[in-house]
Formats: sequence, structure tokens, C-alpha cells
Amino acid sequence: MSHLNPQYTLCHCVAEMLLPATLSELLARSVTRVACQPLNGHSGLAGGRLSYVNTNLGRFVLKQMSIDSDWLMFASADEQCRAVRLWEYGLLDQLRPHLEHKIIACARDENDGAILMHDLTGHVYTWGESMTPELVPVFLDRLAGLHAAFWNNPHLTDPCLGLCDATRLLDATSLAMAQNQAESSRGVLPDWITGGWEVMEKLLEADVFAELRRLSKNPRPLLAALNRYPHTLLHGDYRAENMGHWDQPVIIDWQLAAFSVMTIDLAWFVKHAYVSNTLGQRSAIDYYRTRLETYLNNPFDDAEWQTMIDLGYLVDALRSTCFSAYWYKHTDDPNDRPRLEMEVTVRNQQVRDAMRWL
Repeated sequence: MSHLNPQYTLCHCVAEMLLPATLSELLARSVTRVACQPLNGHSGLAGGRLSYVNTNLGRFVLKQMSIDSDWLMFASADEQCRAVRLWEYGLLDQLRPHLEHKIIACARDENDGAILMHDLTGHVYTWGESMTPELVPVFLDRLAGLHAAFWNNPHLTDPCLGLCDATRLLDATSLAMAQNQAESSRGVLPDWITGGWEVMEKLLEADVFAELRRLSKNPRPLLAALNRYPHTLLHGDYRAENMGHWDQPVIIDWQLAAFSVMTIDLAWFVKHAYVSNTLGQRSAIDYYRTRLETYLNNPFDDAEWQTMIDLGYLVDALRSTCFSAYWYKHTDDPNDRPRLEMEVTVRNQQVRDAMRWL
């Protein structure tokens, strides 16, 4: 296998990246003033830090991540800072023309990483904001294009990228991992995960909860099933809050980027209400399949396709059911509880459907 080569030079630290001389070179215009302003109340739930970078040329956004404080980095063993590596090695540029990333520069300092990007305020969906209906099929199409562009790409397993495999994805919401780090200072997610699993035991059928606990502790049967199918580059967190539209569709936040079966991304996306209310999950999945087959110029066997869909839902059940369960208990709006309960209980049949493939 040929090895990847860096396409961009990383700055050695944030201070170097934000020097007027560095920014002038990056932007090909003279930068004479630079000042950082923390986005109080807008830092990532996982423990990352966000800041505005104000300059005489306008405002940019800085994201800083450290494995010492960021839950997703720690739980998924992101020692390479994969979001930075994908940019450094040029893989994010290969998203074009399907998607843009809007990154200007990145820095690495030991276990810390930083990303400087254009300010997407007003162009990216905010927390809890529904995607506009006309963009749902657009982002399904772009997801298919992303997956087709990296279909069975051997570079995705190169250690220099540090991408997740399915195990690392599951570790990010693992009950055991969260319990072991209950006293950590890595954001709120460990508490949400632990609390969510407690509620799952009450809402799910006993056999389904037992299977999810078993696979959470030992995912090897699931990994063996996933490895029978083609792999591609997964975004890992493909949802409205990481999407926007600025001249063309934009996707941000690659902290959970992975290589595995494409239906993991698909299941993560289509479960949201803005998809169900626009196309419906089944129609959304069918549309994605049509677009992926078109990009690959190769149709899928129906039985093989259904197996991959079932496995994608099973991975999603392990990754995200705890969050729906947590908010079922903690929501301030009792009108949300029926919807959240349904998000949990729908997993009963999905898990049973998938277990036959393990």
C-alpha cells in the first residue's frame, strides 16, 4: 500500500497560527490586527473550546481540542487529532465538489490540536434547529458522494490519519468507558451516557437491552459482520448541527471520522425528525441508495443492502440510544417525552432485525 504524504504544513502552535504574518500568508492579504474572543456558552459538549478570531479582514473561528479535556478525543483514542490529520493529508479537499470544509489552517502541539476556519455563523445550523426541507435530499446526495469518493480506499487505514474503526466509534458512548471516567473533566457526555444507559434498561425490552449490553462489552461479533462489507470514509456525526450552506454544502467537525460501512453515517442522519418529516426514513434511505449506486455505477444486491442497513441501525442503537433515553428523563418539556420514548423503543425491532446477521 502506498503511503499518504502531507499536503499542508501544520503550525507548531496556536500562537504561531494566529500571528499577523502567518495569517497574511494564509489569506494572501495583509492582516494587521488579531484578537481572540472566547465563545462563552458555545464550547463543544465534548470539551473542546471555540473562539472568535477578530481581524481587520473580518472574523474567523478557532476550535481547540485536547485529549486531556475532550471526551470524544479521549474515548475514541484520538491521539493523532484526526480532524486535523484529514486536512493535513488533503483528504478533506477530496470532498469537493460534493462538500466544502472551510478550513484555513491547523496546528498541532503534542496531544492538542487546533483548527482555524471561516466564520460560518448564519450558514451552519444551530443546536436543535431543523434542516430546511429542500436541503435534506441535498445532504443525502452529498453523503452518497462522500462515501463513493472513498469507497474501499486503502489509505483510510493508514495509521497517520488515526481514523476510528467501528470499535472506537462505539467507545465514544460506551457505558464502561463513561463509568470509568465519571469524575473526569471532559465535558458532560460521560454523565449523559451513564444516565442514558440506566433509563434504557427501563424503556427497552429485556432481551434487546441485554444484547446491547453484551455488544457494548464485546463488539467483536458486530465488527466481524461489518468487516464483510465495503468500507468508506465516515463523517461519524453527520447531522444538521455540523452542516451548513455557503455557496455550496459545508460539513464541519470531523472528530469522529471513521472507516467502516456507509450505513453507519446513513442511520445517524435519517433518524432525525427533519428527515422523517420531509422524506420519511424509508424514502430517505431509498434516495441515498439510488444516489450511491449512481456514483459507484454499480447496483447493490437487495439482500446485501438490507443487511448493511440493519447493521447500520445496530451500530446507531449502540451509539445514540443513551442520549434519547437521557433526555427522556431530563427534558424540561413533558411534550417531548413521547417522541423521546419512541426514539428509544423503536430500537427493539431494529436490534432484533440486526442480530440475525451476527
